[in-house]
Amino acid sequence: MTYQLFADVTSLVLILIGSFLVFSAAVGVVRFKDTMSRIHAITKPQTTGLILTILGALLKVTGSPEFGVAERGDLGVLILLVVFAAMTSPVTAQRLGRVSRREGLYGAAEDMSRNDAPTERSLRRR
Repeated sequence: MTYQLFADVTSLVLILIGSFLVFSAAVGVVRFKDTMSRIHAITKPQTTGLILTILGALLKVTGSPEFGVAERGDLGVLILLVVFAAMTSPVTAQRLGRVSRREGLYGAAEDMSRNDAPTERSLRRR
C-alpha cells in the first residue's frame, strides 16, 4: 500500500465525516428553537467538521504525485484556516450567548430552568 493510496482513502473518510458534521450543524440551526441550542449547533459540529474537512484536504494535497512548491503554499493556507477557525468560533459563541442572555433572547420563559432564564435586570449601570 503506497502513501498515495493511504492519503486518498484517509482524506475521503475525513472529508465525508467533516461534511456530515457541517450538514448536521446546518440542520441543528434550522430545527432547534432556542438561542443556546442554535449556538451550540453552529459552533461545535461546524468547527469540528471544518477542521476534519481541511485535514482531509491536507492529506490529499500531500499524497498528490505532483507535490511541489505551489502545493506547500496551499498547505500553509489550510493550516491558517484551521488556526483561525479554532480561535474565533469559541469567542463568537461566548459573545452570542452573553448577548442573548442579557437581551432575553433565549426563548419562552416557561421552557427554561432557573439557571437558563435571562437576567431580570441589566448588569450595566445607568
